[in-house]
Amino acid sequence: MIKRKSEVGSRKTFLGQSGQILIIVFITLGVVLFTVLFIISGAQIYYQNASYSVNSEKAIVLAEAGVDKALSSLNKTGGSYNGELETALGDGTYSVTIISTDASTKVIEATGYVPNKVNARAKRTIKITSSRGVGVAFNYGIQVGEGGMELGNSNLIKGSIYSNGSIIAGNNNIITGDAYVAGGAQASADQQTDCNESNCTDYIFGKSVSGENRLDVAQSFKPVVSEVLNQVSIKIKKVSIQDGFPLTAEVRILGDSGGKPNKNAVLASGGFLYSNQVSANYPPSGGWIDIAFSTSPVLIKDTTYWLMISTTSNSSNYWVWQNDIAQNYTRGQPKWSSKWNAGNPTWTAINGDLSFETYMGGAPTAIKGGSEKMNVNGEVYANTIENLVIGKDTYYQTIANSTVGGGSCPNAKCHPGSADPSPKVFPISDANVEDWKRQAGNCDSSLNNCQNVLSGDITSCVSTFGSVKIEGNVNLNSGCSTTIKTPIWITGNLTLNSNNILTLDSSYGETSGVIIVSGKVELNSNNHLNGTGVGSSLLMVLTTYDSKTNDQDAIQVNSNGNTGTYYASTGIINPGTGNSFKELTAWKIKLINSSTIDYETGLSSLLFTSGPSGIYSLVKGTYQVK
Repeated sequence: MIKRKSEVGSRKTFLGQSGQILIIVFITLGVVLFTVLFIISGAQIYYQNASYSVNSEKAIVLAEAGVDKALSSLNKTGGSYNGELETALGDGTYSVTIISTDASTKVIEATGYVPNKVNARAKRTIKITSSRGVGVAFNYGIQVGEGGMELGNSNLIKGSIYSNGSIIAGNNNIITGDAYVAGGAQASADQQTDCNESNCTDYIFGKSVSGENRLDVAQSFKPVVSEVLNQVSIKIKKVSIQDGFPLTAEVRILGDSGGKPNKNAVLASGGFLYSNQVSANYPPSGGWIDIAFSTSPVLIKDTTYWLMISTTSNSSNYWVWQNDIAQNYTRGQPKWSSKWNAGNPTWTAINGDLSFETYMGGAPTAIKGGSEKMNVNGEVYANTIENLVIGKDTYYQTIANSTVGGGSCPNAKCHPGSADPSPKVFPISDANVEDWKRQAGNCDSSLNNCQNVLSGDITSCVSTFGSVKIEGNVNLNSGCSTTIKTPIWITGNLTLNSNNILTLDSSYGETSGVIIVSGKVELNSNNHLNGTGVGSSLLMVLTTYDSKTNDQDAIQVNSNGNTGTYYASTGIINPGTGNSFKELTAWKIKLINSSTIDYETGLSSLLFTSGPSGIYSLVKGTYQVK
């Protein structure tokens, strides 16, 4: 039978379409196969990457464990730990190397391996710098207490001044930085409570105690005057069972709401309790830690307020506030909370009274130049300003016979009606000083039964002074060159005649040292107190002599060529004429004529090799992962 032509054409068309479909099927199968293989390959790569990421994280954790072990071992061995190799932990191992850079600083490098160093699928290294000691923030070229400052003529201060008392100057003085004069405080506490020996107990907080999560603790009080609150003091110590310290705690003043702290009435904040200023015990001087706030609130007499410390929980490193179980304070009570700013915080009463002091404002303070005006190149903050040439902005209540920013007030740089600056606390606490004394003499907690003692006066040159308690006076005549290891505690007076050089031992590296003097300090001419010469290292003379009651100089520096750093938190420093200093801190300073204070910015981060910190810890900013 003969097929019709149309049927043949249709068959050919169908076969052509079938071929095209088959090609499309093969292409589709190819695309699907490629996609599947691509997905499988990607999944494998993802798995490998994820596996590496997990192992990498494990290696970091192992390295951090090595760092923790190193810090713990350094503190348990007093710094003699030298590292370790291939310590197994979990899914891998870690190795630690230790490099000593000076007497108190060590570089720790810890490497984590998964599963081990030989067959490492992942390897990460952490490097930190650790140091032990107490850090001190000298933020001003001169810091002065309530005694204020007397400037003679033609003195140059390269840096800033912060004074809790008035600054009264003669002619032609220059301050290259800022000048702050805080509002005056009363000489004695408005409110205070302490305890007698048999009634003194420890109130632990900053951790859970017997099921009580004591994170925030407050003591109420009622002032007897209506005035600004300038400062509070707290009798407190710290506990460090494991490496580290209690974290910095913030101190606040709160209003009252129904017999408990009012979270919505924070009257003052910015007061901080720094661990490095707090001792591990109550030293003979009492263990009082001064706290100043960022602003000074006005309190109303016979009104209830709360002094509160807020912390974070740490079962190994926490705080202890001294508590009077006799409850002798009649104008307040203490309470604790697990979270002071919760939606509806719960406050629980404490049996006792927590030791504290409050200091209210006193007379207005001022900064005054002489007939030939004093130049302040930076800003000025003070209640009353007279006879100044001020380069930048000025904040005040009263101003007279002064120019600001090149012109007379009012202008854009004048800020009348400004609140007085709040007083600043000194960078070294009494607890720091007591701990240095204890370490110098290897004494017990009461500074008795000292094991490292030299008895009698020293009146001739000594080539080297080790860390020691000297029971007597030190009187170096002239031309002595002495290497110092610190801390040193001199119970009498320190006298340097002329041309003596005291230098901190080179093993202290970038850190600093301190000579503590219980009596007076006197320098004649050309005496030099030097650090190691590395970084901002310095050798500081600190006296605990009290000038407040007799108005006698605690540190007397005579004319010409003396250098150094001097500290007298309860004393008067008389820096003499023609001398140059890195930093001065005192209750009162009498800067007579033609002296220079050349403040170094690096002083703000000084580390003293001994102190209440006393253990190795991370130097902030040195953490590196490689």
